[in-house]
Amino acid sequence: MKHHATLAAALVAFLSLPALSAVATGQETRASATAKLDKEFAASDANKDGFLSPAEVQARMGKMKMGGGKTLDPVHAKRVAALFLARADTNKDGKVSKAESDALMGAVFNAYDTNHDGKVDGTEAARARAAAKGATTGQATPQR
Repeated sequence: MKHHATLAAALVAFLSLPALSAVATGQETRASATAKLDKEFAASDANKDGFLSPAEVQARMGKMKMGGGKTLDPVHAKRVAALFLARADTNKDGKVSKAESDALMGAVFNAYDTNHDGKVDGTEAARARAAAKGATTGQATPQR
């Protein structure tokens, strides 16, 4: 569970919580989450080279809005960026390709689609947010 919580923390932070948080009254499908990730990836790829550099990821983390409209402070932005890069950069070339980002999103989606119906409902999304928050703050993560 800790591995999935760390994955979730990095990805949920990268997505600024849209892919798994807009589910309070509905459901997020794999397709809708992927579409949001595609948009976020393109917006984060400042130099439009098709990869996310550590600087691009950290810059995005520093701009993302958390609960209450607050942004991450620079120390936490750097930590969350490092988490994302450690998990997403599977070939360890120092940058994240679109394929690597997609693979991470798929792993996180699978981890939180606990009933394996291809959707993350409100209950599953709440667990994902709680686990991600716990992983980024060092608190215990809820068990499924």
